[in-house]
Amino acid sequence: MTTVQNLYSALDKQGISKRKLALLLPEWWTDEVEASPSGVQQAKVYLAKALSLRMRPFSETPPRIEFDLPADKRFKKSAKTSEADVNLAVALARSASRLALSALDTQFAPPPPDALAIREHLLLSGAPWVSLSALLDYCWSIGIPVIHLATPLLGRKMDGIAMAINGRPSIVLSNNRKSGFLLFHLAHELGHIALGHVGANGTIVDDEIKKDGALDKDADELAADQFAIQLLTGNTHGNFKLQQLMKTAMLARLAIQYGKDHKIDPTHIVLNCAHNDKRIFALCVSAANFIAGESTDQEMVTDFVFRQLQENLKDDSEHLLRKLIA
Repeated sequence: MTTVQNLYSALDKQGISKRKLALLLPEWWTDEVEASPSGVQQAKVYLAKALSLRMRPFSETPPRIEFDLPADKRFKKSAKTSEADVNLAVALARSASRLALSALDTQFAPPPPDALAIREHLLLSGAPWVSLSALLDYCWSIGIPVIHLATPLLGRKMDGIAMAINGRPSIVLSNNRKSGFLLFHLAHELGHIALGHVGANGTIVDDEIKKDGALDKDADELAADQFAIQLLTGNTHGNFKLQQLMKTAMLARLAIQYGKDHKIDPTHIVLNCAHNDKRIFALCVSAANFIAGESTDQEMVTDFVFRQLQENLKDDSEHLLRKLIA
C-alpha cells in the first residue's frame, strides 16, 4: 500500500527533497493526516495537482513518479541546465497555468503576428511606451495569463516558458532580476504565441534568452527575438550602445529622456545597452534598478495575477497558486 513516506521517497528521486516539498504543503498537512488512509489519498490528489504528476503510477508500490508533460515540448538548454531541471520547470509551470486558466473568464483572442500592430495599439491606448505594466494588461485582456514562478522547488530558473493547455496559452516567467528583464522575456514569449510557434498543447522553454544574435538560435527563437525588439522599440534592429561611461544616475536620466522621445521603456534601453557590451552590464543593471525605484517586476506580475483572478479563484486553488508564485 502506498504511504506518504513512499511518495516522499519517490519525489526525492526526482530531485524534490522533503525539505523543499514542505515549502509547498498546505496548512492541513500534518503528521496525523500522513498517517491516515484518507490522508494518503488527500496527499496524492494535492501533489498531483501541485506538481503536475500522473495519477496512475501512484497506485503502484512503491509509487513511480512521472510528470504529466506535453509531448510537444521544445527547448534549447544551456550546459548548466539538466533535463530534470526542464521537466520540473515545465511541470510546475503547467500546474500554475492550469490554476490560472481555470479561474480566468476572458476568452482567448489570438494576438496578431505583427508586433508593430500590438505596439501601436498600446501606444494609442495612452501608454508612453510598451512597459511591463502595459504588456501585462494586454496579455490578460486577450486571455493569456502571465505568471512569475517563484517556488523554491524550482532549482534552475528558466527565463520564460510559453505553453498552451487545450488551446489556451499562458506565459510563465521565472527570472529573479528585479527591474526590466521580465519586459523583454514577456515580449519574447508573446512572440512565440503570436507567431504560432506553440501548439494546442505545446510548450517552448527558453532557458536563457539572449539578444546577441547567437548563431545557435533556431528560426523560431530568432523570430521571437525580432518580434520582441519590434514590439518594444518600433524597429527590427533596436540595438543601443553607450558611447561613454557615466554614473548610474546620469545614465538613468538619459535613458528616461530618450525613452520619452522615442516611446521606448527606459529600463529596456539600458538593458539593451548591457547586452551589447558586457563590460557595462553591472552599470546598466544598476541604472535599470534606479529607474524602477522600489517596485519590482516580479511584484507587478504577481499583483496582476490575483487582481485578474480574485473573483473566480477558489480558496484551495488560491492557496496553492500563492505557494507556487508568491
